[in-house]
Amino acid sequence: MADHSLTAEAACGSSKWAAQFLGLSPGAFSDRRRTLEAKGFPQPDPLLKLYIKADVMAWLETRRRIRDGDKMPEDGERPRLNLGAL
Repeated sequence: MADHSLTAEAACGSSKWAAQFLGLSPGAFSDRRRTLEAKGFPQPDPLLKLYIKADVMAWLETRRRIRDGDKMPEDGERPRLNLGAL
């Protein structure tokens, strides 16, 4: 049986989709699910029994350590600050 939640058009995803989205095997996702949920990972929707993809993506966004505005310049060097001028 095909997992239609793996398509880009689907708004909801199976546990297989969630595992794939996080870069985990289905078994690894199953093993880590309780820990992930303890850290705020969304649970499947009780009516649909599927993950709301937007919720999973939003959760992952909160886990980011570097925001878009904090990215390194393309040359790889951050501007130097002259702390002696303070």
